[in-house]
Amino acid sequence: MANIKISIEDLGQDFTALYTDEKGIVIDTKPFQAALWRGAIIPIHDTTLFRVGKPLPIHCPPHIEFGFLRYKITKIEQVTK
Repeated sequence: MANIKISIEDLGQDFTALYTDEKGIVIDTKPFQAALWRGAIIPIHDTTLFRVGKPLPIHCPPHIEFGFLRYKITKIEQVTK
């Protein structure tokens, strides 16, 4: 199975890429903050919310409850494990 790499615009934050499993659960971020975001949920199957050019939708309790990051998605790609 393939993981999903989500690239987001760089506005000076500590990460510009998130990696999810096939269910949309964050398993890593690059280059930093993996421990903070691991386990968050991204609705990768909801194409009305999750698409290039839109802010990144994310659920990461208790910090973000079904919200969005202010960074727009710049690229979505499948990567092999």
